Amino acid sequence: MEQQTIPMGQVTYELRRVFLGTRPLSELMAERLAQNLPAPQPVDGGGSHGV
Repeated sequence: MEQQTIPMGQVTYELRRVFLGTRPLSELMAERLAQNLPAPQPVDGGGSHGV
């Protein structure tokens, strides 16, 4: 279980996350971050133009 407290102005949020399974938290977090990465954009503007 992971617990986090986030104060915002006059309100404090308490988050609790429960992970089930045998995979370590670091592996789950790395997988989640990889899912949120934007697709790489070509440097030259893309397309298949010849020079």
